[in-house]
Amino acid sequence: MSAIPALYPNQVPRVNVIAGVPVREDILLTDHKGVEKARLRKDAEKALDQLQSVLPRLLEPQEAVLFVAQAIAPLSTVEQLTLGWYAYALHSVVLVLTNKRLLRMRVRGKSFGKGWTWTRGVMAARWDDLASAKVKGWLSHTLLFEYRNNKKERYWRVNGKAAKKLKALLPALVPAGAGQPTEAQGMVSLCPDCLQVLQPRVYQCAHCGLVFKNETTLLWRNYLLPGGGYIYAGWGVLGFLHAIVDLALIVEMISFALYALRILPPPPPDPGQAPITPDGAAIAFAVVFVLFLVENTVAWLHNRRLIREFVPVR
Repeated sequence: MSAIPALYPNQVPRVNVIAGVPVREDILLTDHKGVEKARLRKDAEKALDQLQSVLPRLLEPQEAVLFVAQAIAPLSTVEQLTLGWYAYALHSVVLVLTNKRLLRMRVRGKSFGKGWTWTRGVMAARWDDLASAKVKGWLSHTLLFEYRNNKKERYWRVNGKAAKKLKALLPALVPAGAGQPTEAQGMVSLCPDCLQVLQPRVYQCAHCGLVFKNETTLLWRNYLLPGGGYIYAGWGVLGFLHAIVDLALIVEMISFALYALRILPPPPPDPGQAPITPDGAAIAFAVVFVLFLVENTVAWLHNRRLIREFVPVR
């Protein structure tokens, strides 16, 4: 097992099995000061149990879990400006730190705050592939990783207790990964069935044949079906809300097109307002059409990100 030294003078390294997963109890079950607490054990057992379908077969020989933390995956500028609180739903991840790797599990929250479920998205990076790892922030904590391929990732909404723990743990992991980096030199996606590395933007596993949702289907569903992009990516509620906006814009476009072509007469104007002319209707159609394109392009960018992180068809 990769040698990770004891973090605290009051704890000795010890490996045990929780929920079928090898763990370093002296790290996983203690706070940032090395004090073991029953609450931390309960939280760890719950998290590992929710990853029971993947972690036992994902871990390599002599690999043990050191820490588990929930966060929001890195967000683009467009996502930060347009998603709002939906970012917490669409990009929620659980980071599993082992003595060998950083594992990133895509999860979805359950109703009424009853934990989360793994949605069959898994990524991994070896510590040898990290150039640096930092915890930043005071009231709101973020986790910044820089890989040897010069890519950076910023994880959001790391809770305060986890941030303190990570500040103590990461210095012991990144120097331990100062050896030979892999060919990827960064984070890679893994097939949820066979756990082999997936090729970016190739939507079928070359090893086991598992098929993933693809960008071509996303593109036509996003623009041709109201709410179709979100529904295809697996977000039915958001797709329904988006469909309502799509349908409203489509009705407006059809109405203005009929007025512009003189197929239907425009409604009588309100008192004090000018009537809608064919030229005015054509301009209004163009404005609504642009809004429709902008709204659906933003949706396409949101969902393309999810699709590129590999969403199985089944």
